[in-house]
Amino acid sequence: MITVASLLIVTALSATNAAATSKPHLCRMENLVTFGDSYTDEGRLNYFLKYHKLPPIGQMLPPSNNTSSGGATWGRYVANAAGATLYDYAVIGAMCTSKTDSRYVDAIQAPYPSVLEYEILVFEQDIGFSDLYPDRRPDNTVYALWIGTNDLGLTGFLTDTQKKGTTISTFVDCIWETFDHIYKSGGRRFILLNQVPLEHAPLYADPSTGLDNHKYLENKTAYNVTEYTNKVREYTTSANTMFDYGVPFQLTIKTRWPGATVSIFDVHSLMMDVLKNPGEYLDAPANVTAPYHICLDTCVDSKEPKSSFMW
Repeated sequence: MITVASLLIVTALSATNAAATSKPHLCRMENLVTFGDSYTDEGRLNYFLKYHKLPPIGQMLPPSNNTSSGGATWGRYVANAAGATLYDYAVIGAMCTSKTDSRYVDAIQAPYPSVLEYEILVFEQDIGFSDLYPDRRPDNTVYALWIGTNDLGLTGFLTDTQKKGTTISTFVDCIWETFDHIYKSGGRRFILLNQVPLEHAPLYADPSTGLDNHKYLENKTAYNVTEYTNKVREYTTSANTMFDYGVPFQLTIKTRWPGATVSIFDVHSLMMDVLKNPGEYLDAPANVTAPYHICLDTCVDSKEPKSSFMW
């Protein structure tokens, strides 16, 4: 049975260039550096909450299956399949920039760590440690960014809780700024993973496919769920369109990152195909409407195998 995780591996390793100028000779990927949120975090937020401080600079946290996905992250799968070293800076719940995020983390007595203001800053300090990055070159290191679910969802634009004066363009501009920092550090191979179809996630879907209540959206029946579903669809597809047009514009028209390659991994289309053809991706009984880890009054795991669930 072909799983979503295995397809992620194949696609990530063979992603085609959206656009490029002065393409360098692409060598085998030996290092994978990842930035993002709960889709990618192997344990950084758990460290914050357990030790009430940030992880030390100059070392990576150990691999962990105690993740939001309930197992190894996609980055770990890809790194293992490629024989590469994974450097993961993602944080569960992160947004791209604190310019839009007003949240605060009591455990570390600091604003919620974002990609631009935390993850990138830690990466920029870490690369100064030669024992941590013994062989980081422009041609053998891939940098992957997957962010947006929190920016566009419940903790951000969907509920109008973003900072005053910020828009989806602010979010997209943060993507380009993130690549600016990586480029300045010597990075030349970028992968941008786009937005998933959140309107189909049980948290946001209308009552015919979603859950009536959820610990992250209490008393869901008190909300106009159809409006939320439509808005989150509009926000995610708009961001994806801005990615599709923005990457070639920034790369070839503005020549923002000379000599770099930028690939867009179309997670949205992949997940839409899983929704339409679940039996081709998931083990029986394939389930694309309910989550494996269901949270109503309490949180419980399904008795069915994880490999049969999309969410």
